[in-house]
Amino acid sequence: MTARTHRYHEILFMIDTCQANTMYSKLYSPNIIATGSSELDQSSYSHHADSDVGVAVIDRYTYYNLEFLESEVRDLSSKKTVGDLFDSYTYEKIHSNAGVRYDLFPGGADVARRRLLTDFFGNIQNIEVDGSKNATVDDDMLVLSRAIAQLRAMADQQDLEANNNVTTSVNTNTKPMKRIQPAKSLTSASWWSKKLVGATTLAGCAALWTLGSYLEGSRS
Repeated sequence: MTARTHRYHEILFMIDTCQANTMYSKLYSPNIIATGSSELDQSSYSHHADSDVGVAVIDRYTYYNLEFLESEVRDLSSKKTVGDLFDSYTYEKIHSNAGVRYDLFPGGADVARRRLLTDFFGNIQNIEVDGSKNATVDDDMLVLSRAIAQLRAMADQQDLEANNNVTTSVNTNTKPMKRIQPAKSLTSASWWSKKLVGATTLAGCAALWTLGSYLEGSRS
Protein backbone atom coordinates (compact mmCIF):
# COMPACT_ATOMS: atom_id res chain seq x y z
CA MET A 1 0.00 0.00 0.00
CA THR A 2 1.40 3.38 -0.94
CA ALA A 3 0.37 6.92 -0.18
CA ARG A 4 -0.16 7.45 -3.89
CA THR A 5 -3.25 5.24 -3.79
CA HIS A 6 -4.78 7.77 -1.34
CA ARG A 7 -5.78 5.01 1.07
CA TYR A 8 -4.12 6.68 4.02
CA HIS A 9 -2.58 9.98 5.05
CA GLU A 10 -0.24 8.99 7.88
CA ILE A 11 0.19 5.71 9.77
CA LEU A 12 1.50 4.88 13.23
CA PHE A 13 2.53 1.24 12.81
CA MET A 14 2.87 -0.71 16.09
CA ILE A 15 3.62 -4.43 16.39
CA ASP A 16 3.97 -6.66 19.45
CA THR A 17 5.42 -10.10 18.77
CA CYS A 18 8.72 -11.92 19.00
CA GLN A 19 11.37 -10.26 16.79
CA ALA A 20 8.79 -7.54 16.04
CA ASN A 21 11.27 -4.95 14.77
CA THR A 22 12.14 -7.16 11.79
CA MET A 23 8.56 -6.64 10.56
CA TYR A 24 8.71 -2.89 10.16
CA SER A 25 12.15 -3.10 8.55
CA LYS A 26 10.35 -4.34 5.42
CA LEU A 27 8.11 -1.28 5.08
CA TYR A 28 8.84 1.07 2.20
CA SER A 29 5.75 3.29 1.82
CA PRO A 30 6.04 6.95 2.93
CA ASN A 31 4.33 8.75 5.83
CA ILE A 32 4.78 5.90 8.33
CA ILE A 33 6.08 6.01 11.91
CA ALA A 34 6.88 2.48 13.08
CA THR A 35 7.63 0.87 16.41
CA GLY A 36 7.95 -2.71 17.65
CA SER A 37 8.37 -4.59 20.90
CA SER A 38 11.57 -6.61 20.30
CA GLU A 39 14.71 -6.87 18.19
CA LEU A 40 15.94 -9.77 16.07
CA ASP A 41 16.35 -12.94 18.19
CA GLN A 42 14.41 -11.39 21.10
CA SER A 43 11.11 -12.62 22.51
CA SER A 44 8.09 -10.51 23.38
CA TYR A 45 7.12 -11.34 26.95
CA SER A 46 3.72 -11.51 28.61
CA HIS A 47 2.84 -9.20 31.48
CA HIS A 48 0.55 -11.47 33.46
CA ALA A 49 -1.64 -14.54 33.11
CA ASP A 50 -5.22 -15.38 34.00
CA SER A 51 -5.14 -18.15 36.61
CA ASP A 52 -8.66 -19.30 35.68
CA VAL A 53 -7.83 -20.08 32.05
CA GLY A 54 -4.12 -20.63 32.54
CA VAL A 55 -2.85 -18.43 29.72
CA ALA A 56 -1.26 -15.01 29.38
CA VAL A 57 -3.76 -12.27 28.65
CA ILE A 58 -1.55 -9.38 27.54
CA ASP A 59 2.06 -8.77 26.52
CA ARG A 60 4.28 -6.32 28.37
CA TYR A 61 4.74 -3.97 25.40
CA THR A 62 0.98 -3.72 24.80
CA TYR A 63 0.28 -3.39 28.52
CA TYR A 64 2.59 -0.39 28.98
CA ASN A 65 1.37 1.28 25.80
CA LEU A 66 -2.19 1.07 27.09
CA GLU A 67 -1.12 2.26 30.54
CA PHE A 68 0.53 5.35 29.04
CA LEU A 69 -2.47 6.19 26.85
CA GLU A 70 -4.98 5.72 29.68
CA SER A 71 -2.99 7.74 32.22
CA GLU A 72 -1.41 10.44 30.04
CA VAL A 73 -3.87 10.97 27.16
CA ARG A 74 -7.13 11.65 28.95
CA ASP A 75 -8.95 13.56 26.19
CA LEU A 76 -8.52 15.03 22.71
CA SER A 77 -6.91 18.18 24.12
CA SER A 78 -3.85 16.21 25.28
CA LYS A 79 -0.48 17.53 24.08
CA LYS A 80 1.36 14.24 24.57
CA THR A 81 3.39 13.34 21.52
CA VAL A 82 4.59 10.21 19.77
CA GLY A 83 8.05 10.97 21.19
CA ASP A 84 6.65 11.02 24.73
CA LEU A 85 5.20 7.55 24.23
CA PHE A 86 8.38 6.14 22.72
CA ASP A 87 10.50 7.61 25.53
CA SER A 88 8.40 5.67 28.04
CA TYR A 89 9.71 2.35 26.70
CA THR A 90 12.37 0.82 28.94
CA TYR A 91 13.98 -2.58 29.06
CA GLU A 92 13.03 -2.89 32.73
CA LYS A 93 9.32 -2.66 31.85
CA ILE A 94 9.18 -4.45 28.49
CA HIS A 95 12.02 -6.98 29.05
CA SER A 96 13.10 -6.53 25.42
CA ASN A 97 14.49 -3.73 23.26
CA ALA A 98 11.60 -1.82 21.72
CA GLY A 99 12.53 -0.13 18.46
CA VAL A 100 11.33 2.79 16.37
CA ARG A 101 11.68 3.85 12.75
CA TYR A 102 11.35 7.44 11.56
CA ASP A 103 13.02 7.51 8.14
CA LEU A 104 9.78 6.89 6.19
CA PHE A 105 8.16 9.97 7.73
CA PRO A 106 8.72 13.35 6.02
CA GLY A 107 11.07 15.40 8.20
CA GLY A 108 12.43 12.34 9.97
CA ALA A 109 12.63 11.87 13.71
CA ASP A 110 12.25 15.55 14.68
CA VAL A 111 8.92 15.95 12.90
CA ALA A 112 7.62 12.46 13.72
CA ARG A 113 8.32 12.75 17.43
CA ARG A 114 6.35 16.01 17.63
CA ARG A 115 3.18 14.48 16.21
CA LEU A 116 0.36 14.40 18.76
CA LEU A 117 -0.81 10.99 19.90
CA THR A 118 -4.40 12.14 19.45
CA ASP A 119 -3.71 12.32 15.71
CA PHE A 120 -3.64 8.51 15.82
CA PHE A 121 -5.64 7.57 18.94
CA GLY A 122 -9.15 8.66 19.86
CA ASN A 123 -9.65 11.06 17.00
CA ILE A 124 -13.23 11.67 15.81
CA GLN A 125 -13.55 12.96 12.27
CA ASN A 126 -16.50 15.31 11.72
CA ILE A 127 -18.41 14.77 8.49
CA GLU A 128 -21.31 16.46 6.74
CA VAL A 129 -24.47 14.52 5.93
CA ASP A 130 -27.32 16.28 4.12
CA GLY A 131 -25.92 19.67 5.09
CA SER A 132 -25.73 18.84 8.79
CA LYS A 133 -22.27 19.39 10.29
CA ASN A 134 -20.66 17.61 13.21
CA ALA A 135 -22.55 14.38 12.52
CA THR A 136 -20.70 11.11 12.97
CA VAL A 137 -21.12 7.62 11.60
CA ASP A 138 -21.82 6.38 15.14
CA ASP A 139 -24.80 8.74 15.43
CA ASP A 140 -26.24 7.53 12.13
CA MET A 141 -25.78 3.90 13.12
CA LEU A 142 -27.52 4.49 16.46
CA VAL A 143 -30.53 6.17 14.86
CA LEU A 144 -30.80 3.44 12.22
CA SER A 145 -30.58 0.60 14.74
CA ARG A 146 -33.26 2.19 16.93
CA ALA A 147 -35.60 2.60 13.97
CA ILE A 148 -35.12 -1.03 12.91
CA ALA A 149 -35.70 -2.25 16.48
CA GLN A 150 -38.95 -0.28 16.74
CA LEU A 151 -40.24 -1.61 13.43
CA ARG A 152 -39.40 -5.19 14.39
CA ALA A 153 -41.19 -4.76 17.72
CA MET A 154 -44.28 -3.46 15.90
CA ALA A 155 -44.24 -6.39 13.48
CA ASP A 156 -43.86 -8.92 16.31
CA GLN A 157 -46.74 -7.33 18.24
CA GLN A 158 -49.00 -7.45 15.20
CA ASP A 159 -48.12 -11.11 14.62
CA LEU A 160 -48.95 -11.90 18.24
CA GLU A 161 -52.32 -10.15 18.03
CA ALA A 162 -53.15 -11.95 14.78
CA ASN A 163 -52.30 -15.34 16.32
CA ASN A 164 -54.42 -14.57 19.40
CA ASN A 165 -57.41 -13.69 17.19
CA VAL A 166 -57.09 -16.99 15.29
CA THR A 167 -56.88 -18.97 18.58
CA THR A 168 -59.97 -17.24 19.99
CA SER A 169 -61.96 -17.95 16.85
CA VAL A 170 -61.08 -21.66 16.94
CA ASN A 171 -61.90 -22.02 20.64
CA THR A 172 -65.37 -20.46 20.28
CA ASN A 173 -66.38 -22.82 17.49
CA THR A 174 -68.05 -25.84 19.19
CA LYS A 175 -68.37 -27.97 16.06
CA PRO A 176 -65.44 -30.24 15.29
CA MET A 177 -63.97 -29.29 11.97
CA LYS A 178 -60.81 -29.72 9.99
CA ARG A 179 -58.33 -27.04 10.98
CA ILE A 180 -57.10 -25.05 8.05
CA GLN A 181 -54.14 -22.70 8.42
CA PRO A 182 -55.42 -19.26 7.47
CA ALA A 183 -53.51 -17.56 4.70
CA LYS A 184 -52.03 -14.21 5.57
CA SER A 185 -53.15 -11.34 3.44
CA LEU A 186 -50.41 -9.64 1.49
CA THR A 187 -52.02 -6.34 2.45
CA SER A 188 -51.90 -7.00 6.22
CA ALA A 189 -50.20 -4.49 8.49
CA SER A 190 -47.78 -7.17 9.73
CA TRP A 191 -46.67 -7.98 6.18
CA TRP A 192 -46.05 -4.33 5.38
CA SER A 193 -44.20 -3.81 8.67
CA LYS A 194 -41.81 -6.63 7.85
CA LYS A 195 -41.25 -5.26 4.38
CA LEU A 196 -40.58 -1.86 5.92
CA VAL A 197 -37.97 -3.40 8.26
CA GLY A 198 -36.20 -4.97 5.31
CA ALA A 199 -36.36 -1.81 3.23
CA THR A 200 -35.05 0.29 6.11
CA THR A 201 -32.15 -2.12 6.68
CA LEU A 202 -31.21 -2.08 3.00
CA ALA A 203 -31.48 1.70 2.85
CA GLY A 204 -29.27 2.01 5.93
CA CYS A 205 -26.61 -0.27 4.44
CA ALA A 206 -26.68 1.68 1.20
CA ALA A 207 -26.36 4.96 3.08
CA LEU A 208 -23.38 3.70 5.07
CA TRP A 209 -21.73 2.38 1.88
CA THR A 210 -22.21 5.78 0.23
CA LEU A 211 -20.85 7.49 3.33
CA GLY A 212 -17.77 5.25 3.31
CA SER A 213 -17.15 6.04 -0.37
CA TYR A 214 -17.51 9.76 0.38
CA LEU A 215 -15.02 9.60 3.25
CA GLU A 216 -12.50 7.65 1.18
CA GLY A 217 -12.81 10.21 -1.61
CA SER A 218 -12.49 13.13 0.82
CA ARG A 219 -9.23 11.74 2.23
CA SER A 220 -7.70 11.74 -1.25
